[in-house]
Amino acid sequence: MSKPTRRFFLGVAGGAAVVGVLHAATGDPEPVRVAVIGTGARGSDLTRALTTIDGADVAGVCDDYPPHLEQGAKYAGAGAKPFADYKVMLDKLKPQAVVIAVPLALHYRIASDALAAGCDVFLEKTMCFTIDEARRLAKQAAESKRVFQVGLQRRANAIYKQAIAMVEAGLIGQVTAIEARWHRNNSWRRPIPVPKTDPEWATLERRLNWRLYRTTSGGLMTELGGHQLDVANWVLGTTPKRVIASGGIDYWRDGREVFDNIFCVYEYEIAAPSLGRTEPSAAKPKPYTVRVTYSSLCNNAYEGASELILGTKGSLFLTTGKGLFFQEPDAVKVDWAGDKSGAAAQAAVVTAGKTLKLANDPWARRGKPTEIDVAEGGDDTRDELASFLDHVRRRDLETLVDARAALRNAATVLIANQAAETGQGVEFPKDID
Repeated sequence: MSKPTRRFFLGVAGGAAVVGVLHAATGDPEPVRVAVIGTGARGSDLTRALTTIDGADVAGVCDDYPPHLEQGAKYAGAGAKPFADYKVMLDKLKPQAVVIAVPLALHYRIASDALAAGCDVFLEKTMCFTIDEARRLAKQAAESKRVFQVGLQRRANAIYKQAIAMVEAGLIGQVTAIEARWHRNNSWRRPIPVPKTDPEWATLERRLNWRLYRTTSGGLMTELGGHQLDVANWVLGTTPKRVIASGGIDYWRDGREVFDNIFCVYEYEIAAPSLGRTEPSAAKPKPYTVRVTYSSLCNNAYEGASELILGTKGSLFLTTGKGLFFQEPDAVKVDWAGDKSGAAAQAAVVTAGKTLKLANDPWARRGKPTEIDVAEGGDDTRDELASFLDHVRRRDLETLVDARAALRNAATVLIANQAAETGQGVEFPKDID
């Protein structure tokens, strides 16, 4: 088997491997007047990134928690006006676009209000707190004709773009399974800036640790899993048919309400002969199933965050900073244990339980991987925002993650929570295509 070179990978991926390729234009980009709603940790990251993008005019920032607002205003610069009420900001500033990074339970209301105010919307993942809210927001976004994008930043990552191109080119053969995980070893709990004796402690704790409570968060699936299940949907070009899942609060028993670990198995029905699948029969082949496993932990970081796409010809191991391509070795002749051969060997297996000489060492058949070669210095957050602003300028509604893709992603992760909570398999909603 000939081994593709890094240069060949770049040729396969073509322009898809280049992040932040914007509409060709001469001179400076047309300024886009942007306001940021929510300036906590993620909102501040987005604000900082916006200030590095040519043509992004950060006109205002908003947060109803004063320390966050002060922080956001500092990052946005002197030209940005601070607001404690997003509706007042929308009315006074009338921004062309808004970037929203608020607790999940507030996504629908704030994004809906921004669309109604005539703004283009960049909304952090996951799209909405419930599938019904996501349906309604997707419908509103489509009817508004506003530019809409959800922040699933692997779509802006050069490694993932190139990996998708490699899958589409058939370099890993038929995709047979995907494994994804996000494992960390911390409580996910933010410190509270007042002592427990302070009368405001309980309110602040709920505000700052909103990810840990069911009234405001979807837990590990919506805060982490959405990124990686988006990769699965992207690779397979469809949504799952069903999911089974199990989760619990088994380590961090500190009053949280969302799981501190969850394990999921999704079933995707793939229409052959897509993704390199070939069958000798002239009849239309039946669909086949690709199973996608996902897990997230808060008590062990050994495996970190990654996706492993398994195919008949090779495997892709992906992280946001590195991508590795492992080719499958050529078919190997199977030898039976012992010195017997032919029928005698087969008889020995039947009568004496002989086993095949197949290596169980996970490193034995991997070989030396080829690293996906991309330009240095990419920043997924900056790149996804730059792409969003470019779509705003061109009035191009087909963003990296438009409302339709975001709805699919939201439903994918939210049905896993349903499955884990009920202990039963859950079907993907039939009305979401």
